[in-house]
Amino acid sequence: MTTEPKVSIIIPCYNRGKYIGETLECVQRIHYDNFECIVVDNNSTDNSVAEIQKFIQNNDRFRLIRDDGNNISSARNKAIAVSSGEYILPLDSDDLIHPDYVREAVEILQNNPQIAVVTCDALLFGAKRGKWKLPEYNFNDFLIKVSIHNTSMFRRAGYDKTNGYEPELRFCEDWEFWINLLKRGGEVFKIRKNYFFYRKHKESTQRKYRNTDENKFVTRFIYEKHKELYAPLLDNPLELLQQHQKYKKGYNQLRLLTFRKPLP
Repeated sequence: MTTEPKVSIIIPCYNRGKYIGETLECVQRIHYDNFECIVVDNNSTDNSVAEIQKFIQNNDRFRLIRDDGNNISSARNKAIAVSSGEYILPLDSDDLIHPDYVREAVEILQNNPQIAVVTCDALLFGAKRGKWKLPEYNFNDFLIKVSIHNTSMFRRAGYDKTNGYEPELRFCEDWEFWINLLKRGGEVFKIRKNYFFYRKHKESTQRKYRNTDENKFVTRFIYEKHKELYAPLLDNPLELLQQHQKYKKGYNQLRLLTFRKPLP
C-alpha cells in the first residue's frame, strides 16, 4: 500500500479536443503513483469529451465530470470539491508538465509545513517559444504583478480556508486566488527547473480583454475584494493596477512613483 500523499490534478476543458489528449498523456507519464486526474468539461462542442473518454476507459485514476457554468473558476471549484487529494495541482487543458514535477513538489510540501505553494520555472511553446520570465515572488509586489503561474501545487487544507476561484472573473482568476490563499500566510517555493510548459496562442484571453471595460472590472474587483491589503501600501492602488494591466510595461517605474515606502 502506498504511503505517498494523494495529489489531485484538476483540468478544466472547453473545446480543447486538439490538445487535451497530449495534456492527459503527460499526466499519465508523471513519476508519481498516488494521484487522481479530474477533468471538467464545460459543455464542449468539439471532440474533447471523446478524447477524454479514451483515458477514463483505461485508467481509473482519470475521471470526467461536467460543469454547465462554462466558467473556468467554477469548473476548478467543482473539481476540487469532489477531489480527495491532500495536494492540488491545477493544469489547463492545453498545457504540459514534466514527469518529475509532482513528485518534487510533494516532497517539498511534505517536508516544509510553512510552505503554502510550490511553483517552478516554465517554458513557452506554441505561438511563442522560450523562457517564461516571471519575476521573483514577494507578496507585496505580487499584489501588483503576477509572479506565480497557475500550475503550482498547494494544500487542499489551504484552499478550504478561501472561497476558491472567483467565478466573477473571466481572466486573472488564478492571480486573485493566489492573493486570497497567500494573504493568510505561508511561503512560496520555486523549483529552479523547467517543469511547466505553457502553450501560447496567437490570441490569449488576457490580450483579448486588455483594453476593454472587462479589464477595468477585473482590476477594480481584485482591489475591492482585497482593499485591506492595498490601502497601507499605495497612494492610488487602483490606478496602478489598471495601468499595469493595460500596458504590461513600466512596472518598476510605476512602483517607484506610487508606493509610499520601499517594499522589502
